[in-house]
Amino acid sequence: MKPRLYLIDAHAYLHRAYHAMPPLTNSKGEPVGALYGFARTLIQILKRDKPEAIAVCFDTPGPTFRDKMYDQYKATRKEIDGDLITQLGQAKPLTEALGFHCIEKVGFEADDIMATMARKAVAAGWDAVLVTGDKDALQLVGPGVRVFNVSRDAWMDEPQIEEKFGIPASSVRDYLAIVGDASDNVPGLKGVGPVGAVKL
Repeated sequence: MKPRLYLIDAHAYLHRAYHAMPPLTNSKGEPVGALYGFARTLIQILKRDKPEAIAVCFDTPGPTFRDKMYDQYKATRKEIDGDLITQLGQAKPLTEALGFHCIEKVGFEADDIMATMARKAVAAGWDAVLVTGDKDALQLVGPGVRVFNVSRDAWMDEPQIEEKFGIPASSVRDYLAIVGDASDNVPGLKGVGPVGAVKL
């Protein structure tokens, strides 16, 4: 059995925890619900799956290379709540204090880091598991690479991709480009929906 590298999308699960957890505060009255939920997720993964290595990947503030390519990228997203912004800033020190390795790079999103690390891991003889709820990660599924969505307790590998979308995993990138992504404000090919994209 190959060693496994788990790559965790920090901001995806911090956002999820913020909206799923009750409004918890510490002794100073500061909000900590997102941090608590996120830490619990990390520890749950470590205890249950016992991967040989874990890296927690973070977004950085400011624009990415995608904003330079397309100035409307994520332009329709709502502003982040102040309480969540505060906890996002505290998440990396907390993650490091728990003993997890953190990775970030200015100008890139956590997704980009996860993609690069996954490819390097597979090339080095490891299996890579992308822990995220972001459907964009599905385009990375292939030999040695799977996606795990903690919130749905769902795994996606090559056979499951084909069952869900009706296309091979290697075609997911093209499929996503054709249908677009409303959450990122990225338009798809006009007049072509998911059914048409599969046929193409």
